[in-house]
Amino acid sequence: MKLVKKISLLATTILAITDLSYAAVPETQYELKQVVIVSRHGLRAPLTEGADLLINATPYKWPKWDTTGGFLTAKGGALETYMGHYFNDWFAQHNLVQKNTCPTNEQYYIYTNIVPRTIATGQFFTVGAFPGCDKIKYHHLADLAGQDPIFFQKINDNSKEYVTKAVAEIESFINDQNLASSYAKLEEVIDYKNSHDCKVDKQCSLAKLPNKVNLIYGEESSIDGPIHTAFWMVDAFMLQDYEGFPTSQVAWGRIKSDKDWITLAKIRNAYIDAAYLQPMVVNQTIKPMLSHLNTLMPLQQSSDQAKITVLVGHDTTVGPIIRAMGFEDYNLPGQYEKTPIGGKIVFQRWNDKTTGKDLLKVEYVYQSTKQLRNLEKLTLDNPPQRVTLSLNGCQIDANGFCPWVDFKKVLNNLVK
Repeated sequence: MKLVKKISLLATTILAITDLSYAAVPETQYELKQVVIVSRHGLRAPLTEGADLLINATPYKWPKWDTTGGFLTAKGGALETYMGHYFNDWFAQHNLVQKNTCPTNEQYYIYTNIVPRTIATGQFFTVGAFPGCDKIKYHHLADLAGQDPIFFQKINDNSKEYVTKAVAEIESFINDQNLASSYAKLEEVIDYKNSHDCKVDKQCSLAKLPNKVNLIYGEESSIDGPIHTAFWMVDAFMLQDYEGFPTSQVAWGRIKSDKDWITLAKIRNAYIDAAYLQPMVVNQTIKPMLSHLNTLMPLQQSSDQAKITVLVGHDTTVGPIIRAMGFEDYNLPGQYEKTPIGGKIVFQRWNDKTTGKDLLKVEYVYQSTKQLRNLEKLTLDNPPQRVTLSLNGCQIDANGFCPWVDFKKVLNNLVK
C-alpha cells in the first residue's frame, strides 16, 4: 500500500498543474454501459544492460538508464497517469462514473500481469483515473514467481506434426517480409561493420544470418537470430525517443528521418507478428485471454458486472487479441509501432435507447510518438489518438457500432 500511496501523491501533483475544462455531455440516442480495456504496459527501460547480443553488434556504448531494464520509468508513470486522467474525463462525459467520486470495487476492476511494469502501469493508470481513491483494490496472480495463464501465451501442443507445421508457417512469413532494406539501415545505424560480431566473429551481414524458431511445449514461442537481435535494438531506440533522450543520443544520433524510423520499425513489427501472431500459434495460445474476455462481456449485462474493467499486459497480449479475434488491418497515425507503449484496446458496450439493443464499439487508444516524447497532458481538448477497429463478422455502421449479439457469436466461436 505504501507504493500505491506514493503513486497517488505523484498523480495528485501532476493533476494539480493541469487546467481543466469539461465539455457538456450531448444528448444522443446511445448510452455507454460498460468498458473493458486491454492495455500494454507503459514506458519501460530497455533490456540492453549486459545483453551480449546487443553489445557485440555495435562498437557504440549503449546509454545507461536511471531505471532497471524492463521496469517502468518515472516518465512512464507520468504518461500513464495522464492517460488515466483522460479516461476519467471520458468516463464522466458519458456518465459511466460521476466526476470527482471514487468507484466502488464492484464498479471498477483492474487486473494486471505479475511483472513489476504491468503492476505499476495499472497503479499509475488508476490513480490518474481516480486520484485520491486509495481504497481501490489491485488484482493480480498471488504467486509473483508464477505464470498467469491469462497473460502467459504458452504452446499447448507437443505433437511433432503441430510443431513442424507451425514452424514452417512462421518461417514462410519471415521469408515473405523482405527485410533486407531494414537490416541494411540497422547495420548503418549501429555501424555493424566495426562491431565485435563482424570483426571477431566474421558475421557481417544480419540479412544472411539464419533465424531459428522455438516452439517448446509449455513455453512462449520465440525466435533466435537476426530478427530477434534487430527487434531488441530497434525497441531500445524507440524507448530512448519516448523517454526524451536528446536526439543526438537516440541511436547515437544516427536515425535521421521519419523514413528511417519506418524502415527500422518494420523489423520490430515483423518480429512480433512472426513470433506471436501467426495463425497456428495465436489461435491456440491466446484462448485463455479470449475466454476471460468472453466472461467479462456477457450477452446480457448483469447488475454485478463491473462498469469498467482494465487488464494490463504486453504487446504480446494486445497483438494476439487483435489478430485472433479477426480485426481488420489498421493504421495508427503518429506511431511506428503496431502495438505501441501504453496503447489500449477499448471494448465498449453501448445501448441504443431507441431500440433497446446493445452495440459494440472497439477503439485503439494510444499516445503518438510526439505525445510520448513531449509528455503531453491528455484532456478532452488534447486527447490521445483514437482509431476505430472493425471486427470481421460484426459489420460496423457509420458510428463504428456493430450488434452486440454478432460480437458474442464471434467471441463464442473462438473459445469453443
